[in-house]
Amino acid sequence: MKSILLVCNEGMSTGFLCNKINAAAKARGIAVTAWAIPESALEGRYQEADVILVGPQIAYLTASIQQRVNHSRPVEAINPVHFGRINADAILDRALALITAPLQ
Repeated sequence: MKSILLVCNEGMSTGFLCNKINAAAKARGIAVTAWAIPESALEGRYQEADVILVGPQIAYLTASIQQRVNHSRPVEAINPVHFGRINADAILDRALALITAPLQ
């Protein structure tokens, strides 16, 4: 099972998106779980994730988050258009691509 962590300012705006990502993965028969936390809770939880996606509202923190997780897993800001349209399939596809890509 792959784990996708969505991080945003308070963890609320990404909660709905997580439900959509989980439903999209289930419909496609992919073993994935997506979950959301506020950025302030990152240190205690990031080890559970295979990839970290950052909400567009805090995309400016992406580099800082990469440092905070010691570049131990992929970290990327969510495409704001996909986020705004709640395009769970596109976000899921990007997360899966990041999980399988070599770390940089």
